[in-house]
Amino acid sequence: MGANPEGLPVTPIPPVDQVYPSPPDWTGVRVLHIGDSHVSAGLTAGLRKHLVHAGAIYKPQMWVGSRSKSWVASGRLRRLLDSFAPNAVVITLGTNAMANSSPDRYAHWIRKVVSHVGPRRCFWMGPPPLLEDTHGFNEMAAAAATPCRYFDTRPLGFEPRKDGKFHLTRAQGERWADAVWRWMNEPAPIALSGRDDAL
Repeated sequence: MGANPEGLPVTPIPPVDQVYPSPPDWTGVRVLHIGDSHVSAGLTAGLRKHLVHAGAIYKPQMWVGSRSKSWVASGRLRRLLDSFAPNAVVITLGTNAMANSSPDRYAHWIRKVVSHVGPRRCFWMGPPPLLEDTHGFNEMAAAAATPCRYFDTRPLGFEPRKDGKFHLTRAQGERWADAVWRWMNEPAPIALSGRDDAL
């Protein structure tokens, strides 16, 4: 096992059809869901409904105001990975970084999160479009999160709430969960295979 330019151990990635079997079997799969304050209400209720129905064990962990750096630097992600031992990880992060005019500064910490997750099923959910992505955060995050699969939430077309609140309604969160669940069960991109040096 070698090291990449950041000095992190290189974890070989199993063949894509082993990490993301098609059709997927969620029976007994332990799913850890980490993220910012969007990991709540309709989103977690919707994902819990789908995952539990499919036979998985779902553990959502919200940290208000968090960014990728928060989860890594605090050791919180590592502790959850060690204690819960998930087979799959869902990540909902980016809203608290998206307005920054230099999104590339977050790429390092996104890669660190991915390196911690290692060779597990990994699904990164981009932030809902409650803020305009004027600086290319989603494009940067999608590239930095490889080999995690990246869900661009912008096409769902959520509009900012008229009451000025910064989060989705419960109904919008459930709609988000439904879309993500369909996407999680699609065949994984072939490009994920053969990436032994990705982590």
